[in-house]
Amino acid sequence: METVTKKTVSIEYLGQKYPVSDDLTVSSILVQIGLPEDTHVRMIPTKEGFLIIPQTEKN
Repeated sequence: METVTKKTVSIEYLGQKYPVSDDLTVSSILVQIGLPEDTHVRMIPTKEGFLIIPQTEKN
């Protein structure tokens, strides 16, 4: 019999980690951490999930 384990993924923003569920979207993550849902962000992969860096400059 095979054991299935679920890995917990998190988003880190300003040193705080937020767990990510399977059905979470980027827009809902941004709202959860207090940013407008249309904020442009850079997502950098980490061992636990992602680091979010809001883009303050317009291109």
